[in-house]
Amino acid sequence: MVAGSGAASFLIANATLVTMQPLAGRAAAPTAIDEADLGIVKAGSLVVSGGVVVAAGRHAECADALRSARAAGDFVEYDAAGALVMPGFVDAHTHALFAGNRVPDFEDLARGRKPALGMAHTIAQTRRCTQHDLEQIGERHLRLMREHGTTTAEVKSGYSLTNDGETRLLAALKTLDERDDLPHVVPTFCGAHALPPEFTSYDAFVDELCETMLPQVASQGVARFADAFCEQGFFTPQQAERFLRACAQRGLRLRIHADELHRSGGAGVAARLHTASADHLNFIDEDDVAQLAAAGCVAVLCPGTVEYLGLERYAPARDLIAAGVPVALATDFNPGTCPSFSLQTIAYLGRRHMRLSAAETIAALTVQPARSLGIAGRAGSLAPGAAADAIVLAIRDYHELGYYFGTNLVTQTFLGTKATA
Repeated sequence: MVAGSGAASFLIANATLVTMQPLAGRAAAPTAIDEADLGIVKAGSLVVSGGVVVAAGRHAECADALRSARAAGDFVEYDAAGALVMPGFVDAHTHALFAGNRVPDFEDLARGRKPALGMAHTIAQTRRCTQHDLEQIGERHLRLMREHGTTTAEVKSGYSLTNDGETRLLAALKTLDERDDLPHVVPTFCGAHALPPEFTSYDAFVDELCETMLPQVASQGVARFADAFCEQGFFTPQQAERFLRACAQRGLRLRIHADELHRSGGAGVAARLHTASADHLNFIDEDDVAQLAAAGCVAVLCPGTVEYLGLERYAPARDLIAAGVPVALATDFNPGTCPSFSLQTIAYLGRRHMRLSAAETIAALTVQPARSLGIAGRAGSLAPGAAADAIVLAIRDYHELGYYFGTNLVTQTFLGTKATA
């Protein structure tokens, strides 16, 4: 169920609230996290007016805010009956706007064969789409994500890799973000994603990106971030850095796919450019961890890709946390290496294989990814002034998030106003 649009006012009473207010109130991104940081309130109330949280805490503490919200009219009251109520999940790394799927590649992987289709298939399918097609596809994917608790999603372009195609993808993301019934969308220009079929040289394509495509994307004014896939067989550290520096000069904030399949040098690029996030990081070493900590990057880890591809190692989450690097978890939802839109599944992988605690996992689904996206004041917590993005789960103990897997615990999703995004 989705409750609420930009004008919604409501009360969720008798909830086991996980507000995340202690973490959200810190100026610096937190790393060491325990239960005390989650802002847990038993038999708590969440009061929302106009799609914005106005109070979250013990019922008596919310009395004044509740009276004011009720007086505004069109007020709805929900009884959570003790269920866990927490901020909606923030997915800080997805490729959720693509056409078709790669089921044959999955079957190849299952049989121990090299996938035959690859990213070229997705690019060809996506290029055939009209604007209307893209919006329909994006709506379907975002609805699935919302039903599993995601209320904000970073979504990358990168499956067209032509001037008109990339701006068409970004325009579709803008339209989808304007919908009150879908998760908030943070658009990213992932121009350095792959080599399109018209090119035989990565250097020549980076020329095209910097000189032709980027100016068009920047003038469109939709993308908030730029991203590059720095990996062996794709963009080298030098090529990725050149593209990202050009994007920064055009006013885009930076993210990077780093060291996903090999130690490819992406973490070093992230550290030099002080990117908002360094993503994947499966094959980084101690020096990379230290550089990321010094640069202030958020590590956005994607264990679903490790699981799907059967990679030999997960990102060293414990080492990153010990070094002071904030850790977020993301789905990397895409058709070729992680066709999963559920951050609940990712929570299980994070806890089971990356040794994250329950408290660290909840922070990695809320406050930490919101910080990486520059939206910590709006998303990732149920603090007064934040958008009322909240989910109700069919559990009462936060330790059960990530314990159950292969199921959907979300029973209700509330989407707050997008006016503050």
